[in-house]
Amino acid sequence: MNNHYELLKIETTANLETIKKAFRREIAIYHPDNNKTPEAAEKFEALVEAFDILSTIEKRKIYDELLQAKQNNVPIVIEHKAQYTEWQKEAKSKSKTYSELSFPDLFLLDIFIEAGVEGAILGAETLDGIGDSAEGIGEILGDIVGGILDGI
Repeated sequence: MNNHYELLKIETTANLETIKKAFRREIAIYHPDNNKTPEAAEKFEALVEAFDILSTIEKRKIYDELLQAKQNNVPIVIEHKAQYTEWQKEAKSKSKTYSELSFPDLFLLDIFIEAGVEGAILGAETLDGIGDSAEGIGEILGDIVGGILDGI
């Protein structure tokens, strides 16, 4: 089991914004457009997994329990291990999708993280909570673009 905090070079207390910034920084190095080595492909997949798990409250809680058990050499709850294995499969699928996108297109997806990346890719979901308000869209896009620029 990878230590996702070490992989993203963040503290275990990192908030979502810190996780997103770290993910953007690392994914820029290992995206297939920027790095064609086999090691980069493996690292890219691991980064997608790390982001997927650490950016989701429920997954992160279970992951932290698994990581703590591993570090303390304590038996792992079987159902948590099964969940983690399922998350790895999901992340592998997402990684394949992300690696097929150009790096600029992948970076633009971060704008739609709040609505779900799959929805942004497929165009199947709308931005929850925004409604038809141009003001709401402007506020959210402004916050997100500001976050992207902060991370560069």
